[in-house]
Amino acid sequence: MNEKHKQILKLLWEFQSLRENQVFKVCKCSETDINYLIANKAIIKEKNTKILRYNGKEINIRNIAAFDVVLEYLERNPKLKKGKYPISVSMEIGDSTYDIIAIKEIEANTLFERIDEISRADKVVIIIETKEYFKKVINTKRPCCICIYPNLKIVDMIN
Repeated sequence: MNEKHKQILKLLWEFQSLRENQVFKVCKCSETDINYLIANKAIIKEKNTKILRYNGKEINIRNIAAFDVVLEYLERNPKLKKGKYPISVSMEIGDSTYDIIAIKEIEANTLFERIDEISRADKVVIIIETKEYFKKVINTKRPCCICIYPNLKIVDMIN
């Protein structure tokens, strides 16, 4: 097992599951690297969705949605780490910190009321699983970007 394989395993251990193309871009790996890990039963590839998951972990759609946002920041070389629930991913880019929070629609009001208790990052990206977003008050002075998924789309920016 080489360093690239270890990097892929560490990423999937930490974030449970990601799309194959997300792993390719984040780890700068090849299909051969992925296939080696699949052949050695370290990771599993879901056939229809091309979702990779660490063996023994469940698919985590929230992390997959959060990594769609991470990919937008890759050229800025972010330092990534798993956030404390409900934060999916915490990123550090230069002197700025970002929290990416993927939630279901029914969790939105609670998150918006308690955002400053939940996140201490400089900027917050909130991804809501819904087809339609209705503007709501968010209890923070920090910049927030609101997106919806499954088809990731920015629907609101505040501050």
